[in-house]
This record gives sequence, C-alpha cells and structure tokens, in this order.
Amino acid sequence: MSSKVYFMNDHAESSSESTPFKAVKVLRDAGLETVFKKGDKVGIKVHFGEFGNSLNLRPHWVSAIVEEVKRLGGDPVVFDCNTAPLGFNASRTIKSDHLRTAAVHGFTEETMGCPVWICDGEYGEDEVEVEVPHGVYLKNTYMGKQILEFDAVVVITHFKGHPMGVFGGSLKNVGIGMGSPKGKLATHFLLHPTLGLKAWTINQDAAKQAANAPHPNLIDNMIASCPQDAFEWKDDTFKFMPEKCKLCGHCMAFMLTGLFNLHPDLITSWAPAIVDAAAGYINAVGKDKMIYLNYAFDISPWCDCCAFHDRALIPNIGVFASKDPVAVDMASIEATEEVAANPGSKAEQFGFSEPNTERFTNCSSIAKKSQWAQLNAGVYNGIGSTEYVLVKSEPSPEGEFWFPPYTPEKTFPVVHKETFKKIDNTIGDFFYEVPNVSEEKLNIKPSGKIEEISIEEEKAEAGLA
Repeated sequence: MSSKVYFMNDHAESSSESTPFKAVKVLRDAGLETVFKKGDKVGIKVHFGEFGNSLNLRPHWVSAIVEEVKRLGGDPVVFDCNTAPLGFNASRTIKSDHLRTAAVHGFTEETMGCPVWICDGEYGEDEVEVEVPHGVYLKNTYMGKQILEFDAVVVITHFKGHPMGVFGGSLKNVGIGMGSPKGKLATHFLLHPTLGLKAWTINQDAAKQAANAPHPNLIDNMIASCPQDAFEWKDDTFKFMPEKCKLCGHCMAFMLTGLFNLHPDLITSWAPAIVDAAAGYINAVGKDKMIYLNYAFDISPWCDCCAFHDRALIPNIGVFASKDPVAVDMASIEATEEVAANPGSKAEQFGFSEPNTERFTNCSSIAKKSQWAQLNAGVYNGIGSTEYVLVKSEPSPEGEFWFPPYTPEKTFPVVHKETFKKIDNTIGDFFYEVPNVSEEKLNIKPSGKIEEISIEEEKAEAGLA
C-alpha cells in the first residue's frame, strides 16, 4: 500500500513560504495533529550537530515546529541521545558536553521555548532494551530510556549523505539517533561476536608504519585511549588483548585507520542494521505516534556527526513530511536524483554530475553500499513503503507566521503609530547636487585577482619559512 508524502520546494516569494513555515505547513498536511492529543508530552527528535559542523538543522527551523506543537495543545521537548565514542574531540558523547554543543549551535530552552533533553543520561547508560520485531540483522537494541516518557515523537531531520548509512534521513535519525551508545555500537556491529571489535586483528605492517611517526602517534593514542589497557606496543609488535576488552567502543574512532583487519561483512551490514534499530524504536514508541519531516537543504556528502562539512552535492530541494519514514526518505532520495550536481562538489569530482546516478551510493558511502539498502530494509521491517503519492502542499495564508504581535490587521506601523508621530528625520544640506563619479564609471568592472599563492609561499616571501 502506498503512503502520502507532502512536499514544498525551496522557492519562496513571501513570509509564508519561508523554510520553517513551509515545514509547519507540510506537517499539518501530513496529519501532525492526529499523532497526539492536548496535554500529551511530544518529543521533537533532532540532531544538534557535532561541534565544528555548521550545516546542521537551524534552531529556528526546529522552534517553528515547537510553536506548532504548542498551538495544538502539546507539551514539546526537543531531544537527542548521546553518541558512541567518536574520537579525541567528541562533543556529544556525554550529556554535559552534548548540551554545551547544542547551546553553541543555538539549541537551548530559551531559544526553543521548551526543555532540551538528552534522553540516555550523562554517559548514555540510562537505556532500555527494545525488541526488533522483524529485523534483517538485529533481534534487540537499546534506546534512551527517557524517550518512553513521550506520548508522541516528531522526527525532524537534515537530509544529506552519510558515510555509514549511505544517506542520512528520517530512518537514520531514528535508527541511530534514538539509540543509546550501546544501541549505536550494536547497530554498527561492534558488539557482534564474529564481526565485532573483539574479533578484529591487527594489521602489523600498518601498525609499524604508524609507530614510526612522531609522538604522540596513532599507536600512542590508541594505547592511551583504551580504558581497559587492552592495547600495548611490545617487541616491535602492536598487541590487542580482547580478553581485557569490555566493549566500550572507543576503538570505533580508530576502526578505519588501517590498523585493524576488519571482516568484509562489517561495513556492508550498517545500512540495513540502522533500519532494524529504527524499527525497534518506532515499535517502542508506537508507529501511529510518530511523524517525520525532512529538510532537504545543504545536502552534503557526509553527515552532521562530522566536525566539518563539504560542499553540497546538489542544490536545495525543499521540505518533505509523512507518517511513513520509508516513504519520506524515498521521496527525498528520488528528488535529489532528479537534479544535476553542484559544480565543484564531490558528485562532479567523482563523475556523478548527471541525474539518476545514485550519488549517495557513489559519493557518500565509504563501502559503496547501495543507497536503496535502508529503504528495502524498512519495507522488510514493516515500518513503511517505498511506494508513495507525492502531494504538493500550498503555503499557509500570508500573515499567519508574522513576527508577533503583528498581523495583517495589526501591522507594525499601526501598532507604533503614536511613537513614530514624534520622530522627525528632517535633515539639512546632506547630498551633492551632482554625483562625484558618473554612473558609467561606477558600472565598469574593476581589476581583481592578479595572482594566487599558498600560505607557505606567503611565509616564504615574508622570510618566515
């Protein structure tokens, strides 16, 4: 059975077509008011972005949804869960850091107009095990326990590429984002008995090369980072002692450095396993108690989990909303496939400028995993359909989203008329009668770049090299 996906493109000619207000409108059309009732606590799932990333969701894109939930009588909370250990500069692995990162990126109780929660405790151990009813790989996974306090969940997602999931849409925002660190590690198969980190072996050639680098080198950092002291450099050999390992997951930061011999099935399992986890969390909350919104803007090759971003693969598309997480991601992918790539993007660099060239498969996935894997896993899990009807929504009436307290009947000049009566901007001799530079000369292109040099060349020229 097909699902409905509601859509508005990224063009705008009025305030009612502004991006956050389009999002409110497509959510209304998709049935936001039917997933919760007045007085319900409504979780609004977001990704605050890793410190250093600047293409994560804009705070005002989210606060517009908060205000709509309030208007409908809901009690909103903006939330996320902690990440698995991501490396030396991880900014969202513990609650206190996560909230500081959220604040730096503009997500606070003051800016959101509601509480901001990290739903799995300070170190991610406040979790609950949930069943995956019909998974491709997973039977069970772990979710932030506080999520169970919500009567409904609105999933707000920045749609883009993803190195592990191939693309990052609503399915990934739920399947990874609502998991505790243990749930994330399980979904990435680091806890798997034959594919997981206890089964990894060391690439000694790569280890010796790393050990010869200046200190502190990769080997030094791995040894220092392990809480269980499960690594050591001895007799010109890098040793991993799995019997000491307690699966904390700090090895994940070093997984793709070449130091480990990984099972070939490890990376290819990630995309469908993400959706298995999503199915577990969706069933725990209630399938009919969730709704999904994708902001298809700034569609970068990799995700907001990175502390950086690259040029967007393609132009902005618009906003999509649905009660079906599979359909909303399918519609988002198909829309991104219909357009040509941005000049200078990885899509152009890798030879995938033309439409319908599976750009996420070829430009985002580190394993070149198919971008359709998540979607097919979603159908298998029974949480949605790839078949959809795209409904082109219309903007709300002009004036509905004006800055309070102004309305079309109560405009800014009317409200402040008496004050402006007292203001006199009369000035004296302020202008030249005739411009000192002719219009013709002003319109001539001036000289520009005369040379391009590197910072090293500049230092050499200044005698600082």
